Amino acid sequence: MSLQHRSVAIAALAGAALVALAPIASAATTYQITAYPPIGTVYSNNITTLAVTVTPTPTGEDATTPVTLEVIEPDGEQTTRTVPLTLGFATVATPINEPGRYTAVFSFAPPQGEPATTTLHFDVTPSPIHFGSAS
Repeated sequence: MSLQHRSVAIAALAGAALVALAPIASAATTYQITAYPPIGTVYSNNITTLAVTVTPTPTGEDATTPVTLEVIEPDGEQTTRTVPLTLGFATVATPINEPGRYTAVFSFAPPQGEPATTTLHFDVTPSPIHFGSAS
């Protein structure tokens, strides 16, 4: 084999190895949402804090995408909010109006990644503070 043929063969093998070892075009990131319930007893006529994490931590365009929170009260009333993420974490203060079972649905729909949703249920007890008439 001549030097020229060996050089071509080595270049071809090197090119094949480079193609074989090259990273495959990455698919959209698959995100997972974890919702954290309120800490302690939640009373009606109050405000509680809900928290959420998105993993892996979104980057690029995905990092600027907020989480959408839909809170469904026991009577069926729905409130929707957008919550900005900071390093994949967010908290939101939520008004609690009545006792009963609440549902919080967190959704994350980034432009580059796969959308993710999680649901959290939490119970609210009647407020121990009663506002009655003084008569």
